Amino acid sequence: MTAEDSKAPAPRMQLVIGIIRRGNEILLVRESLGTAGDMLWSLPGGGVKDGELMHEALRRELQEETGLLVGDPVRTAFLMHIDSERHPSALAAAFEIDEWSGDLAPQDDDIEQAAFFPLPDAMRLLGELDSATQREPIVGYLTGTIAPGTTWLYRNRGKEETLVARW
Repeated sequence: MTAEDSKAPAPRMQLVIGIIRRGNEILLVRESLGTAGDMLWSLPGGGVKDGELMHEALRRELQEETGLLVGDPVRTAFLMHIDSERHPSALAAAFEIDEWSGDLAPQDDDIEQAAFFPLPDAMRLLGELDSATQREPIVGYLTGTIAPGTTWLYRNRGKEETLVARW
């Protein structure tokens, strides 16, 4: 056995993303997402902890990031499988949420603000995300140009983000 073989495998990253609508508005959160640490708007969500199922993580993350209490997801918006140097084989799943209650009051220190935006304004803000991996599946789903449940496969090396396949 070589030293390379004895290395512990990198932990797998699992993320959940929530899509909450209020009429023709979409809920976004403002956080540090840019390559230079810029504060940008995106959909709320975060990591799945060991022992959590995706719907449990989604409820926890959305409450932390927005202050809202949410029900179970009603449909899968999209899936992403991302192979990057930092997070090999990361999986992200985005879900639509129909039932929610409460007032917007982020409890996560990483979230500067949470707000509902009319869809055209939300699309403009989401278009500012500088990562194709963060931007393309969200914009494709919300504009209706990509079917619900679409799977996106990305391979990211350095600053190069490559969409390998989509179905």
